[in-house]
Amino acid sequence: MLDEATRTEIRKAYRSGSLKVQAVDPVTGVASLQTVEAVLRHHTPHKDMVQVTLVDGREVVCTIDHSLFRMGGVGVVPVSAGGCRVGSDLVVVEDGQAHGVGVASVVPLPPEEYTYDLSVPGPQNFALANGVLAHNSYSIGGVSLDLEKSSKYESLKSNAEGQFDKATEAKARTVKFIRGLQQPRYGIGIRSAFGPNVGRGILSPRQFL
Repeated sequence: MLDEATRTEIRKAYRSGSLKVQAVDPVTGVASLQTVEAVLRHHTPHKDMVQVTLVDGREVVCTIDHSLFRMGGVGVVPVSAGGCRVGSDLVVVEDGQAHGVGVASVVPLPPEEYTYDLSVPGPQNFALANGVLAHNSYSIGGVSLDLEKSSKYESLKSNAEGQFDKATEAKARTVKFIRGLQQPRYGIGIRSAFGPNVGRGILSPRQFL
C-alpha cells in the first residue's frame, strides 16, 4: 500500500504530464519509460473477467477480451486474456527486458462494473506493478479503443476518422480522467499500474485509487 506522500507525487506527475511507466518495444522486447497520456475508466458490467496466475505467483485480473502478451521470438505478440491456457506463457518485464513466464492457472470471474486502463502512446503497452505486460487502451478525443492485436496500429493511424466515428457510440461507457487519479469510492492504492514492482497486477477498481 502506498503512503500518502507517494500517492500525492503520483497525482502531481500525472497532472503535469510527466508520469511514466515501463513499456516494451514489441519488435525488440526492450523496455523503456513512456509517458502516461490518460487513465481510462471502462463501464464493463457486460464483460466477463479472468484471473491469470503465473508459475512464479504473479497474477493479473482483467476482462477476457483485454490483451496481454506472449513472447514472439525476440519481440512480443498480443494475446487475449480469455485465450490464455495453462502451459502457455505471458510476458513480464524484468531488468529492462521482456521474457515469458508460464501460466499456472486461468480462473473465470464475474464482471466488474468498472475496470481501469492506461493510454500510453508509443509501444501501446505498459507493465503492471508486478511486471506483467498489459495492452494499452488507445484514446481519441477521450474515447477508448481497446486494441486487441498489434496489426490494428497501422489501420488506426490510417483510418482515424472512421475509428473515431465508430468509437463515439461507446463514449458514454468510457470516462477519461483529466483531473488526476483520485477515485475515493474504491479506497486507496494504485500499485496495480504504478507502484513498486511487487504484488498483484489488477486492472479493476479493487486497488485503484
